[in-house]
Amino acid sequence: MTDTTRARPDSSPSTSHPVERRPRRRWARGVDRPQYLRAEDIDRLGIMMVALMSEVSALRDRLDTHEAVAELGSPVTREAIEAYELTPERRERREVERQALLKRVLRVITEDREAALESAPGDAA
Repeated sequence: MTDTTRARPDSSPSTSHPVERRPRRRWARGVDRPQYLRAEDIDRLGIMMVALMSEVSALRDRLDTHEAVAELGSPVTREAIEAYELTPERRERREVERQALLKRVLRVITEDREAALESAPGDAA
């Protein structure tokens, strides 16, 4: 059995008054859930997210190039990075990683879309 009372901070221990503790809700539900974005902002947010994903992808490619130049034993300079020739194997690995990034980031959208398509009645195309 847990103690549901506690002493008030402004009173001494000998004259403490029990205070009933009520459990707090940890998250908003239903109509209490806050709305941060208007409907027209959702498209803008999607555009920003795709722009950030492309920046992350470019940074990953750049980092992979740094690693490749270092593996060749060359000093990692701007000139060496710009002159690096991408191998077909590395190109394929980058594409696999890029697709995995897209799948992870867009998972919520694609799952919702697939669920909506599956539940659509009469769409036997």
